[in-house]
Amino acid sequence: MTRYNLKKRSAQKEKTLFTLLEIRMIKNVKSEILMPSSTSTRNLPINIIEEDLKLFKHELKKEIPETVLFHPEDATVTSEGVIFYKNKIFSTSLPYPHHSNTWTGYKTKLKFFAKTLLAFKGRKSIDQESFWITDTWSQNYFHWMTDALPRLFAIRNKIRNASLLLPGNFKKIKYIEDSLKPFFLEDVTYIHEPVLCKNLKIPSHTAPTGNYNEHVIRGLRELYIDFHKNAQSGHTDDKIYISRGKAKKRKIVNEEACISVLKEYGFKTVYFEDLSFDQQVKIALNAKYMVSNHGAGLTNMLFMKSGSRILELRQKEDSHNNCYFALASALDLKYFYQTCKSKNPGEDANTANLIVDCQILRKTVEKVLAH
Repeated sequence: MTRYNLKKRSAQKEKTLFTLLEIRMIKNVKSEILMPSSTSTRNLPINIIEEDLKLFKHELKKEIPETVLFHPEDATVTSEGVIFYKNKIFSTSLPYPHHSNTWTGYKTKLKFFAKTLLAFKGRKSIDQESFWITDTWSQNYFHWMTDALPRLFAIRNKIRNASLLLPGNFKKIKYIEDSLKPFFLEDVTYIHEPVLCKNLKIPSHTAPTGNYNEHVIRGLRELYIDFHKNAQSGHTDDKIYISRGKAKKRKIVNEEACISVLKEYGFKTVYFEDLSFDQQVKIALNAKYMVSNHGAGLTNMLFMKSGSRILELRQKEDSHNNCYFALASALDLKYFYQTCKSKNPGEDANTANLIVDCQILRKTVEKVLAH
C-alpha cells in the first residue's frame, strides 16, 4: 500500500473516532424541570473603590437557567466521567455545554476514545435506576462542592431508593465520601469501566460554573449546618486565615509578614489540606471572618453562617475569577477584597504567586472588623 493510501486510511480512522467528540445537545430526550430559571443579583464588595469597578460590574446580574432532570435511555458512563448517548458525548459531562476541549488535547482525546471504543464491546449493563451528577472537572474540590453537590441537592428526594454513580477515581478522594454523608445515600457505585445504564437520570447543572442558584446553594449550606450542628470542633477561633503555603501555586510570597499582621487582629492560620473534611466544615462553621488568597480553601465559606465576612486577596486587574465574590453574595456573606501584584508580572491569575502590601492589608482588615 502506498504511503498516500496509508495516510488517507489513518485520517479516515481519526475522523471516525472524532465524530464522537460532537457533543449531543439535549434534544428529544425525556426530561422534567426540577427548578425554574432565576436571576442572581449581587452587591458590589463592601470596600469597593472606583478604579476596581471594572473587576466586578459585569458580575452584578446573572441569569441562571432552569435545572432539568434528563432521562436518556441506554446511555454509557465511563470511568473518566464522560457520558455517551447515541455515540456522542452527552453535554452534561462537560462544565459548559459546548466545551469539548476542557479536559484534553488532541492526542489525548484520540487515545481516550480509542481505548473507550474497545472497552464498549464488553461493557456490562445496569438495569436499576441510577443517577449521575459529575462533569469532567468534578474531582476538583471547588467544582465538587459548588457544581456537583448542588446537582445532588436538586435530586435529593428522588435518589433515596436509587444508586449514585461516580467515576472510579473518586473513590480515592476522601473528602468526596465524607461530603456525601449528610445525604444518607443508600448506594454509591464507583465506575471503573464503561457501563451501559438502562435507566439513567442526569440533573443538569444548577448554574453555570462559578455562578449559583441561590436557593440551591443556601439549601446545601443548611444541610451541612444541620448535619454538623451538634459536633464539637475543638476549634473556637472565629477569625481564620487559610494559608496556601503548602500548595504548588497561587501562594503569598510574603506570607510570613501577612500572618504577622493578621495575628495582631486575632486571626488563626489554618492549613485545610492537613485536615479532614469534617474538620474543615466545623472550623468554617465557627468562623465569622475568613481571609485567604484566591484558591479552593475559600470554598469552605459554604459552611459559614449568613452575615459572616470574607476577605479575598486577589490578583490586580483580574476580572475573570469572581467565583468567590459570587459565592459570598449567594450565601449572604459580606465580601471584601484586596488586589495584589503578581511576583511575575503578566502571569495568569490561576497560577500567579502574589505579593501583598501589608500596610494596605492592615487597613483592609480593620475595615472588615469594623463593618
